[in-house]
Amino acid sequence: MRSPRIPVEEQYRLIMECRQSGLSDHQWCLNKGINLGTFYNWVKRLRQNNCCDIPERNQLADRKVIQQEVAKIEMNAATPIDFVCTNTMDLMIGNLKLCIPNGTDLVLLAQTIKILAEYAC
Repeated sequence: MRSPRIPVEEQYRLIMECRQSGLSDHQWCLNKGINLGTFYNWVKRLRQNNCCDIPERNQLADRKVIQQEVAKIEMNAATPIDFVCTNTMDLMIGNLKLCIPNGTDLVLLAQTIKILAEYAC
């Protein structure tokens, strides 16, 4: 079932609200339950009808916020690590045992393995 048609005046008001919110268009549309493609169609249609005061999208807000996770790793080359991990994948690099929990971010995992591999060499 199609959503009810939104009047042009309301489209303009919503576009202006979005562009003044400081959020990216994507995040604002997610928060409001508006399809991003529909939102951009409104912008395009209004600009084609000489509505020139619609601001450009907030470029700074479009940058992805990267959350970096930090895990403390204690390394002691003299004593091997001997413990059991559950619900994980265990990775051995030299005498280091890395327990990787299910759902670990793949980019973070790749960076961690790369750094640990440098220490093992």
